Amino acid sequence: MVWTVKNISEADYGCEERMPGEPLMVLVTLECEDGRICRFEVADDWLRIQEIDEGDEWPEDVEADDPASDRADRMTDFMENYFEAVDEMDE
Repeated sequence: MVWTVKNISEADYGCEERMPGEPLMVLVTLECEDGRICRFEVADDWLRIQEIDEGDEWPEDVEADDPASDRADRMTDFMENYFEAVDEMDE
């Protein structure tokens, strides 16, 4: 399954103060090739280190303990269950 980075925007919109040493978080929007969308927050520095930008493919080899990968996996599972429940309601 291929996920593409559709949008990266500042998560705190500049109105929330961060604690000293707390990383700047960004809101990442991914879209799957079948149209599903996933949004989650990730540290901006992490994205820069990974050299991930809008239009890039989300890397499949992200470490399993990475919170962004975990969040994307949980969101994918949630959306799959949601779509299955909607289909059942239509029957």
